Amino acid sequence: MRKYWFHVALLLCITLPIITLVFLDYYNIEGYNYRYNGETNSFESWPNEFFNQSFVFELTWKGRLFLLVFLWIILIESAMDWKKLVDEKPKNRYIILASLICALIPTIYVIATNFFGLDLTILRIGHDVFGIRSVTSTNEPWDFLHLYWPISCEYIVFAVFFIGAVILAYKTKGLKALSVSFALLGGIGVAYMFDTIYPFGVFRPLQAFALPTAAVAAALFDLLGYTVRLAFPTYGVEPSLPSLTVIMGGKSASAAIAWACAGVQSLLLYVVIILVFFKKADITAFRKLAYFIIGLFGTFFVNVLRVISILVIMLNYGSDAGTTFHNTYGEIYAVIWILLFILLIGCIQRFMLVERTKYAFHKVSSFLGSVKNKLYSRLKTVSGKLSS
Repeated sequence: MRKYWFHVALLLCITLPIITLVFLDYYNIEGYNYRYNGETNSFESWPNEFFNQSFVFELTWKGRLFLLVFLWIILIESAMDWKKLVDEKPKNRYIILASLICALIPTIYVIATNFFGLDLTILRIGHDVFGIRSVTSTNEPWDFLHLYWPISCEYIVFAVFFIGAVILAYKTKGLKALSVSFALLGGIGVAYMFDTIYPFGVFRPLQAFALPTAAVAAALFDLLGYTVRLAFPTYGVEPSLPSLTVIMGGKSASAAIAWACAGVQSLLLYVVIILVFFKKADITAFRKLAYFIIGLFGTFFVNVLRVISILVIMLNYGSDAGTTFHNTYGEIYAVIWILLFILLIGCIQRFMLVERTKYAFHKVSSFLGSVKNKLYSRLKTVSGKLSS
């Protein structure tokens, strides 16, 4: 156990803030119990209904479920490279201490934001520095400041200090061994933060991907026999977003599609995860390129499938059911696809499926060629006998 204690302790430090958040979230004893009042231009006490009326670990957009996915993946990656990581344990006690302290900072952050007043400071930074949307037109608290901003900050803080702890402990070898889990955590944090600061498609470079996704979804709906209307630009939402309306059996469902709804963050997440996976995989450059292109198209069509699923659910079960699917299950589509695609690549490489397929194809071709030659030879012989 003396050989493994440091890595076990590091994993426990990484697990601790997430488990603490699960406890606080489940029992609705979280902080951030302040609201910004647009009429008085100040913060006042308020029982945060966004945190206290739902278990945020059930949500994926924007929620904490990916923290549990991250924890699951990092435990798997640790088990796969356990011996390598254990052998890389730092010898210097000060580096060991610095690494563990760095990994414990997210726990300190969670405790400080929920019990020692850091939550109000975080809310003020979001409102005063970044201009996060805080109240609706009726002066009601908006979830962008009071829910999405705190969660986005959590992901960024967790990613920065967990990665820092691993770099201190194992240098780049540890980062390479745990690259997929950290790519997921950091990628989700960046996507959440971008959409929190620039909601409703304000960030135009990412919003450019929404129209192709909406157009392909509209084409597939048309092939399936639905009546479809795709409008772009539309001016009822800020800023202009592609709007997709689907009609079937006297029912209709509509959705304005921002870059997050179109799954652009899934494409970015795919690119980050697949690139870090390729860095640790022994695969030829040609195959990496082929895998990358196939996976990119696959991720795009998974995002199209998500848009279709949301609209079909709204059409059959109402807008509330569609919103629940969007907030809880929609994001899982892409993550499951990415993980399954990486697993597929691993199986192809591990069992040399490409080589075996080529060999089988060559054998079949050789067999068919030999059969063809034998038939031709027999036909030639029969023809010669008939002519004589």
